[in-house]
Order: sequence, then C-alpha cells, then structure tokens
Amino acid sequence: MFTSLLLVALAAAPRPFTVDDLLALERAGDPAISPDGALVAYTVARAAPGGEKLVSAVWVVPARGPAAAARRLTFGDETVAAPAFSPDGRRIAFLSNRRGSARQVFVLDLAGGEAAQATDLPGGVSELLWSADGKALLVTSDVDPACGADAACNRRATEAASKAPHAATRLLFRHWNEWRDRVRSHLLVVPLDGGAVRDLTPGDHDVPPSDRGGRRDLALSPDGQLVYFVKVSDPVEAISTNGDVYAVPVAGGEARRITTGEGWDGVPRPSPDGKRIAWLSMARAGYEADRLRVMVADADGKNARDLTATVDVSAQELWWARGGKVLRFTALVGPRHQVFEVDAAGGSVRPISRLSVNLNALAVARDGELAAATVDTLTAPPEIALVAPAPRNDRALAATTLTALGARALEGIALGSVRPLEATGKDGATIHGLVVLPPGHRDGERHPAVVLVHGGPQGAWIDGWSFRWNPLLYAARGWTVVLPNPRGSTGYGQAYEDAVRNDWGGLPYDDVMRLTDAAVAAGLADGARMCAAGASYGGYMVNWINGQTDRFRCLVTHAGDFDTHAAYYDTEELWFPEWEMGGPAYENAEAYDRWSPRRFVSRWKTPTLVTHGELDFRVTVTQGLSTFTALQRRGIPSKLLVFPDEGHWISKPRNAKVFHEEVLGWIERFLAAGPAQAAAAP
Repeated sequence: MFTSLLLVALAAAPRPFTVDDLLALERAGDPAISPDGALVAYTVARAAPGGEKLVSAVWVVPARGPAAAARRLTFGDETVAAPAFSPDGRRIAFLSNRRGSARQVFVLDLAGGEAAQATDLPGGVSELLWSADGKALLVTSDVDPACGADAACNRRATEAASKAPHAATRLLFRHWNEWRDRVRSHLLVVPLDGGAVRDLTPGDHDVPPSDRGGRRDLALSPDGQLVYFVKVSDPVEAISTNGDVYAVPVAGGEARRITTGEGWDGVPRPSPDGKRIAWLSMARAGYEADRLRVMVADADGKNARDLTATVDVSAQELWWARGGKVLRFTALVGPRHQVFEVDAAGGSVRPISRLSVNLNALAVARDGELAAATVDTLTAPPEIALVAPAPRNDRALAATTLTALGARALEGIALGSVRPLEATGKDGATIHGLVVLPPGHRDGERHPAVVLVHGGPQGAWIDGWSFRWNPLLYAARGWTVVLPNPRGSTGYGQAYEDAVRNDWGGLPYDDVMRLTDAAVAAGLADGARMCAAGASYGGYMVNWINGQTDRFRCLVTHAGDFDTHAAYYDTEELWFPEWEMGGPAYENAEAYDRWSPRRFVSRWKTPTLVTHGELDFRVTVTQGLSTFTALQRRGIPSKLLVFPDEGHWISKPRNAKVFHEEVLGWIERFLAAGPAQAAAAP
C-alpha cells in the first residue's frame, strides 16, 4: 500500500522543463480573422521527424467558440503560412511549399474540398492579399527586374544564374542568409481565372523592402482600386532607412508617392471612407529604431499630422476603429505590449488595455472592433486569442484565448517564476530587467545564476515566450536567470533606447553589471557562481565582458562581433553601424576601435563557448572564428560550434537541440564544480 501511494505521488510530482519539451511544443502563429469577425484562422507548426524542419497546418476556430471547436484544414507534409480570408469569408488563401521549395498560394473553400493551387511563380510568394472583389490575389514574389511578371523569362534567368558566380554591382547584395544580387521582390496581380499575371512595381527595387514590415507594409484602399506599398526611396539601400508609402492602381499604372519623411514610413492604413491615410513614421534618417509615430493625412499625403507627439511610446500595429473616428495601435510598455487609442482628429492618447499577456501579430476584422492575435508570457507559449471589447466596458480591450496548445503540453512540468528587476544606473536613472527563478524557489535561497544579454541592442527581454533563448531551460537546472534590459532596450522611452549610441560597451555594460548586482543583493543569485551568455549584440557584450571583468565562471557568445571595425565591412545593413558608431568606419575609425572587444584580448581569462551559423551575413562567421582563435591562442578553455546550414539564428529543430544542449552543458560544467575543477575538466 505504501509503495503504491509513493508511486502515485512520484507520478504526480511535476518534472523539470527540458530541451525536448521545448522542441516538441506545437507553435501557434499567423492569426487571421474573417471579415465579419466570426472565424479565426491560424497555423500550428511542429518539428518534423528527424528535426530537419518545421511542418505546419492551417486551422480555424470560431471567434466566440471554445478551443475544442477548432478544426484542422490542411494535412500535408508541408510548411504553411499567412492564411487570409477572402472578402466574402468563404475561402482561405495560404502559402505552402507542398509542390516544391518555393512557396505558392493555395486557396481552400471552407465548405469543403481540396485546396487548389492559385500561383505558379518561379520566385515563389512571400506576402499575399486578396483583391476587393475576390477575383485576384496581390502577391509579392522574387523576380529578375528585366523579366518582371514573365514566368518563362524568370525561369531562364534562374537557370542561367545557377551556373554562374554571384555578381554584384550594388549594395545591398545579400541579406540575413541569402544572396540578393540578382532578384527583387515585386508586387504582382494574379487573376484567379488564369489570366495574365501583371507586375505593379516594375524596376530595380524591392516591394516591400526586405525584412521590414512584410505584409504590414501592404494595404488595399476601401474601394479596392488602389494598393498601398512601401519601398526604400534612396538609391543605396544598404545605407538608407528612408522607406516611403506609395499607392498604385490595382489595374496598373504609375505609382504615386504618399509620404516624404526622412526616416522610415510604413504600415499604411487607409481610413474606412478612403479620404484619409494613417501610417507609422520614424523622424530621423538612418536610424532603424527611432520612435514610430502615428501619422494621419489626407489620402494624398497632404496635411500630415503626428497624433502621438505627446506620448513617449513607439507604435507597432495600427488600425482604424469606431467607424474611422479613432486609430488604435500597440506599443511596448515595459515588458508587455498594450493597446492605445487616439482620436483621428487629434487629442490625448488613451491606453485601452491592461493585459497580463504579451500581444503580437494582430489581424483586425473589417469593422476594426475585433482582432485575432497571438498571446504569450515568459512561462506560457503562444496561443491564439480574440481581442475584443471587455465585458461591461466597451472602451477597454481584453484578450480571450481560443487555443490551449501550450497549456496541454506543459501540464505536469514545473516552470520557473518571473519577477521584475530594477537598479539605479551610474547616472542616477532607473534601469530595468526581469528575473526568472527556479521552480520551487523559496525566499532566502541563493542559486547559481546565468545572465542572458539580449540582442539588438534595440531589443528587450519582455514577458514573452522564446523558442531560441528560453530562460525556463536555465531555471529548470536550478539556476536564477537574470534578464537585464540595459540602455538601448525598447519599452522604456526613446531616450533610454537612444543611450546606447556611440557607447556600446559603456553605459549598457555598466547597466548589465548593476542589474546583476541587484539580483545578488536581493538574495536571488549567488554572486560567486555565475555565467553569462548572449547572442548578436548580446554576443558582442559577452565578448566585451571578457575583457572587462572576471566575475563570471564561464561565458557563451553566439553570433557576436569580435572586431567592430572589421564587422562594418562584413555586414550587409550598413545604416546600422553607421548610426551606432557615428559614421562609416573609414571616416570614424576611432569610434569603431574604441568599442571593439578585440582591443582587450590580452585581458581575456574566462572560459568561453563560441557558436555561430556559417550562413550568417549579419554577423559573419569570421567574427566567431576570430573570437575562438583569440581564446585558444590565449590558452583559455574554449569550444567552437559552427552550424553549416544556419544563419543568424539556429532555427532547425535538430540543430536547436544540439545548440541548447551544448550551451546548457557548458554552463553546467562551470556552475556545478569549483572554478579550478571546471577549468581543468576535458
């Protein structure tokens, strides 16, 4: 009897969260809402057997219905994305690679039947919209500018290019992890009756610009006659953030420029009556992380006004509501996104949500009152939710979860807990972060600690789930996880964000150390047993830390700059270092060298794991190789891990498993033993 009770108790005891748990989670995303707000479509992705890729399916659920009412619509061994309801709500278009590596559009009738392939474009499809009458699709596709919408010409050009070396005569000739030396993304009209495909944006430019707003940078006018898009207006894209909104007739013709700001203008949103247009705008040229203001103007762009001049928040999603009387937008406030509202005629900006979850990827119904979104927290994976007026208060929005993928998968697993973290910077300002504590933590317990430095630097640790650097994996090992948001981080005002410029290893480094000290002083972290890790700018900061302090037992640097001067010539988006360091490297070499971790290699002492993707064009693999060479030449315990088939992120599930286990194993080695024992271990 006693043995049986013991077995039942052990079976009921929650177990630690593991790498396999993380990788096995189904991933909800790409929400879409039907025009009448009755249905929500979304995708669910999971790791394919062998872990080479993610496979996914389209699902649909009633917007006011229970999760049990969700219905799966596709069943192939494929990756799907971007479901979109037709204007009458009877069909769903989506992207799929079921017929090859290039994604095409398929259309599915909700009444039943098989999905029909709607496009066969050599360059595949990246984004899609329905035409207003439902008789055509507006899609973006990679084309040879000399070919435009001519499929046969594009196939010949692709075949010829496959036998030739990459050849470039301009910047930006590669981006993230792909070469962009020959093709451009153009906006095409694809009639569903099989008629000729038309190119609405001919010429040598990308629409929308690569890796900016994507589908958010495309919109139809209410009458369906115009399509709004964004393109970079300056001739050298690698040094410009000057995107502008344009409008072109869906029937074809000359594109008309709507905005003329010096910085980025995007996310065009015409008013319901078509007489006005709203968009998001950055004021400063060359700065990719300036505050996004909500602008509104006449339909032709004249008489533009900033509706958010009085608030220090940066808008992200944007839509019209209340019949065109107000504009709503989301913005990051501290660790979470919230929703705001402002009268289209001007006036005060009002918060209309107090959400306890993070809000992303809004898709808004036709009337602007309902939206589908993903919601998550640091301890809850993304779910699909309906965002609607709160019960008994239609002036406030609330989120109702429609799925329970994460809740089911994590049942019986012990998860860490999250607390806010604050400290005082050396300039007297309050600085921010979060702490994730191990499951079962009791006040007064000090745990070994891992400090995770986020990328960007204009990014942040927010109260949101991560499939890459998930703090719960570290907390499950019994470690306190310190998540600093030093100067440069988003969500705390534009001055806080701007303060990293020309000071990469200065104030932000000091902030990271002070927030780490705050976790130790609060009794949450053992200051004698700590490691630090980070990726991208976080990887840079880890390399910088190695030359400034030996307080950490070990370090992990992923895709981090070793030599900021050389990195200027290695990377692709040159506007970024030119803004951060105050100009090109050949004109301002002193600034680049000042903040280069390379200068302090003679001080390096801390054992370091170096990881990198060989296809990374943002921070090239040479930076990781240089870091490892320096460590080895200094005789410091170190290890190099290079993924030949990954870019800036480690995305494939099988690679992610190796990455997580190597990182966790490296940290475990140094936190579990005494420093001397760990350093001597093979």
